[in-house]
Amino acid sequence: MLKANKARKGISSEISFRLTLLLALSSGLYPLIYLYSNNFSLASSWYQFLSILCLFIVFPLVAFILIKFFLIKFKFFNRYNAFVLTFFNLSLFVIFTFYATIGLKKRHLLLALLLTFVLSFWINKHISRLVKFQLLLAVIGFAFLLPSLVNYYNYSDAWLIQNKDISKLTFKKKPNVYLIQPDGYVGFSEMGNSNYNYNNSDFRIFLESSGFTLYPNYRSNYPSTLSSNSAMFGMKHHFYDYKTSKSELLFARNVIVGENPVLSIFKNNGYSTSLILENSYLLVNRPKLAYGYCNINISELPILSNGFDINKDVNREVEIALSKESIQPDFYFMERISPGHIATYGSYSKGKEQERSKYLVRIKEANIWLVEMVNLISKQDPNGLIVIASDHGGFVGLDSTSQAYKKPENKENVFSMFSSLLAIKWPDQEFEYCKDNLTSVNLFKVVFSYLSEEEKLLESFEPNNSYLKIFDGENRGLYKVITNNSFVFDKITE
Repeated sequence: MLKANKARKGISSEISFRLTLLLALSSGLYPLIYLYSNNFSLASSWYQFLSILCLFIVFPLVAFILIKFFLIKFKFFNRYNAFVLTFFNLSLFVIFTFYATIGLKKRHLLLALLLTFVLSFWINKHISRLVKFQLLLAVIGFAFLLPSLVNYYNYSDAWLIQNKDISKLTFKKKPNVYLIQPDGYVGFSEMGNSNYNYNNSDFRIFLESSGFTLYPNYRSNYPSTLSSNSAMFGMKHHFYDYKTSKSELLFARNVIVGENPVLSIFKNNGYSTSLILENSYLLVNRPKLAYGYCNINISELPILSNGFDINKDVNREVEIALSKESIQPDFYFMERISPGHIATYGSYSKGKEQERSKYLVRIKEANIWLVEMVNLISKQDPNGLIVIASDHGGFVGLDSTSQAYKKPENKENVFSMFSSLLAIKWPDQEFEYCKDNLTSVNLFKVVFSYLSEEEKLLESFEPNNSYLKIFDGENRGLYKVITNNSFVFDKITE
């Protein structure tokens, strides 16, 4: 019996340290891989990667080694060696998995930790199988992550290159330019249609009486904030880079708030630039900012975020920005998540009618904000060029936005995704080019044509088409769904 006990102790001490390292590694490896395979665009900076690597891998290794030395030093606890290490492994595995998926919600976390405590009494007898299972999950997860890594290393920003006539523009007029973006605000052409059935005439009258030119048929080229804005600031179509299986351009945030053709042209003409955001959605992957000023400091950002855990008072931030004296003309990009769109996932949806009702309530709130912004800017700068341009429509008519990435059922639902608000207050009100057929990819070419008095820019438009990625079975691929304000369904190949 004594000999058998010694043998068991020998096996325990010989294998346990190796298992300790494996338990530490396996506790964070799969959650780390899962995080990147599902949220690559949210954590694509090196700072985030190194921080997450330290949290998911380095911290468990150090912690488990310290725990192991503690167990060896205090022999009384060493008899519970397998249980303690199993419990810590499962606890970290659960915590990291929550962090990579739904976040660290206390209620769910406490219930999960209680369950891991109970399970540890049984699983510690199968500790080697636990490690193998977790490592197997990591291998499977890496297979799903691999396409994102390939896209990461193969990504090229060559699509952003402009011809010399555009990149070397010289402005003859230099008013301050204000781009106000209400997220998800559908255009006037769709507001009265069957999906929305809303009378927005009061807001329309306000804009017209304030000197705005309205573009009722304006629409986005892509159906999301990142895909639409990256084309707008890039002044070119990106087509999602064709190769990626994701619904977003890989480095869209870097294009939107980083060095892009629109900002470069403003800067080349002596403009200072300011970015004023309600939340950090456009900053979550810590892109290198090309704006001279941003109201959200990168140091405020958590390592991993969905972009909605920081909220700023945009009106107050704009007041502060406008109060600063500047000898240079200014370009401001102001964005607020209002009115937004219907529920993203079916599980959160209240159904088409309730989603429509909630959206229209937010339209009223967005109208109040836009009126305040226009009055504020017009009071401070009556000769400013004000552009109100939303990034996409509200998706009303669907139960959730996730339904949008299937083969479209009708024209109304497609236009509900892409139709967008555009109203421009030109210092010279007679400037009304491209009023009937304009999309976001060409918006700044119109603005720059006015500022430079170069009408040739209006001849270098990108196609005013809208594109949708389909993830539905045999129809998977990129499709042109709107051209010349008509609904089509034509597959695009590279």
